[in-house]
Order: sequence, then structure tokens, then C-alpha cells
Amino acid sequence: MQNTVRRWVYRLERRLDKLRHRFKRWYGYSPVIVQPYMTYGTQDALWVAGRLLEAKGVQGRIDDSRWKNLIHMLRRYQSDEIPFTDIVITLGNEERTVTTDADGYFHYQWKAPAIADIQRPWTRLTLRAADPELPKAQAQSIVEVSVPSDSAQYAVVSDVDDTIMRTGATNFLRHTKTVLLNNAHSRELFPGTSELYNALQQGASGHAGNPFFYVSSSPWNIYDLIAEFIAIHDLPKGPVLLKDFGLREDRWFKSGHESYKTDRIEAILNTYPHLNVVLIGDSGQQDVYAYLEVAKAHPDRVLAVYIRDLKPAARSQKINQAAEKFADYNVPFQFIEDAEDASEHALALNLVTKNAVQAIKHDVAAAQASTGTD
Repeated sequence: MQNTVRRWVYRLERRLDKLRHRFKRWYGYSPVIVQPYMTYGTQDALWVAGRLLEAKGVQGRIDDSRWKNLIHMLRRYQSDEIPFTDIVITLGNEERTVTTDADGYFHYQWKAPAIADIQRPWTRLTLRAADPELPKAQAQSIVEVSVPSDSAQYAVVSDVDDTIMRTGATNFLRHTKTVLLNNAHSRELFPGTSELYNALQQGASGHAGNPFFYVSSSPWNIYDLIAEFIAIHDLPKGPVLLKDFGLREDRWFKSGHESYKTDRIEAILNTYPHLNVVLIGDSGQQDVYAYLEVAKAHPDRVLAVYIRDLKPAARSQKINQAAEKFADYNVPFQFIEDAEDASEHALALNLVTKNAVQAIKHDVAAAQASTGTD
């Protein structure tokens, strides 16, 4: 019975989407943008992704009020996507076309690109909507695809909420307030995180250029906010891989937090078989369990796992038991209080330089002094 209801709801939603799209075509769309999603690839294949949307004007400023931030966040979640429309992708002198799905998303694997068009560490392609009747805020958008340099020693996969960005995910009211009433400028970065991540990017050589991937269970609707937060705080640029919460015909929602992250990391490992990974997350959600599944499947490819310990005194026995299992696969695991803890452990594993660790310690100490904490 439940499966039948779900299928009917899904089909009704798709039909309503098509009717709304036809009405918009007749009545007229607002200015439209092709929102590019930063992705990754190799010299053999590039993954290109984005979404065709009506422009919302949700770019935040440091002096925006909480009320304005709330309005912008609601606009993000009330996205007006443009379905079933061709997007022209251009790389060098070659063009290829992909069509947006019912939710306005498009995903395309550009196989066998011309070697001359591949730039490391970032290859740039242009995107434009092929329909001349759609008003566009700009003639084209630029999408960047991460192609790791030959000097890369390993890759880093990081969670976002309560790993780099303080959101209070373990407290519902605090988390809701942070998510709804703050923008990329007013959200808080954990002290030392920028220095730690840049140290990991440069690796033990100091100039490795290790690729970064930000994997979160947040919806694609807030992609722009997370990408802007990363840029504002000088974190290493990298693909932001989020989740589609839309209804599916075979189940009510997309995969859960744990399986979603595991699948994303598996895809990264398969794309770069020559790169091992460092995994960074927090104890507030399911990161420990997701990373343990990766360690089980690829024990020789996980260099280290760092989990920001949000509530050490209240850490569950289940999490402690999961953490102990990493030793069964010879995967270094560390609960960390701050970036300094992670940097010292990373130095012992020859993942970062001594100079980088000193910079991280200085930043954490300065932050503690300014807040009066020990």
C-alpha cells in the first residue's frame, strides 16, 4: 500500500511540475541563471553539474539583518527550477548538450576531453541555457572542475556542519536558529580550521596541492552559501557535494546521511585510485559510522580519520565502540577538540609540515585568548 501511495504521489508531483513549467513558459519566467556546481574529474573524464533556476537574489552581506537572512534562506528553499531545458556546455572549441531533469538539475560526464583543454588544478567550462526565450541574468556561467595536480599526495574529504562551520547540529533549536538567521559572513568558523586545511592541502612537501572535497548532507539549495563560506574564510577550494532531498518513485527520500557520505567517498576513491584520503567530520551526526564503512572497504587507502568531538563528556558508548574498530583496520583515528589536536597528529603521520603546525597553534591560542577560554 505504501509503495502504491508513494508512486502516485511521485507521479502527481511530476505532472504538477510539467504543468507549472508550461504555465511559466506561457506567462514568462523571471531572469534565469545557470547555477554551476564545482565538481571534479580527471584528464579522461570531467563531471559537470549544475541547476537551471530563476534568479533569487540571495547573496548575503556582512551587515545583513537576521530578518533579511531568514528571507534569503526561505527563497533558497523555495527554488523555482527550470525543467526539461537544454544546457550547452563548452570546453575549448567543443560543445555538448545536456537536458535538465524535472527538478532543474543537470549532470553530465564529459568523456575524453581534449588534453590541451585540461588545466590543473582547475579546468573551466562555460554553461548556457539553449532556449532563446528564457531571460538570463547573464550570457553564461563558468563551472570549475577539480583535476588534481601530479604533485598531489592524498585527498581530503571534509564534512561541513560542526566540522568547519559551527552550527550546533546536536541542539535542534540552536541549529535551526543558526541555519535560518545567519548568512555566509555571519556563520562561525572553528579556530585554526583554515590553517589546518591549508596545511593538509600543501601536505608534507609544503607544495603538494592536495585536492579537497566538502561532503555534506545539506540540500543543494544552500550550495551558494557553503561555497561562499569556504571562500570567505580562505579554506581550500574544492567541490561541495550536497544532497537532493526530492521524492523518488522507489522511496520517499534520497539515501540517508551515512550511506550518502559513504557513496560519495567511494566515488572519489574510484575516480582517483592513486590517491589515499584523510577523512574529517564530527561526532554530532553519523560521520564516525560512515567513515568506518569506508575504512572497512579500503583500509589501505584511509590515511587518517579526525572527528571533532562536540560533547566529549556525553559521547555515546556506540560511538566509542565504532571509534575503537578503526584500529582493527590499522586506520589512524583521533577525536579532536580543535585544529591543534589534528595538526599534531597529522605531523606524526607526516601529512603536514612543522611550520604549518606552529601557525595552527598560534591561531588557536589567539582565538582562545580573545574569548577567554583555556
